[in-house]
Amino acid sequence: MRTMIRQLAAKLEEKYQLKAHWLNDDEVEVQRAGVKGRISLVPSEVRVEIKLGLMMRAFKSTLETEISRAMAEKLA
Repeated sequence: MRTMIRQLAAKLEEKYQLKAHWLNDDEVEVQRAGVKGRISLVPSEVRVEIKLGLMMRAFKSTLETEISRAMAEKLA
């Protein structure tokens, strides 16, 4: 699961220019102008929390789809 979080953070960094900052082995914070979030590994689940600023809300469904697809690929 940690590998999946690392890969997801790298993909978000590459595709959306989100900067990843590791808080510990199980949690990464991602952010850029208008976007701030956290990807956490908690017992038996991966939690993704992302807050979008006003200008970035237009990309909400795109980000949700991308994250869901990436996680589904890794968990399949």
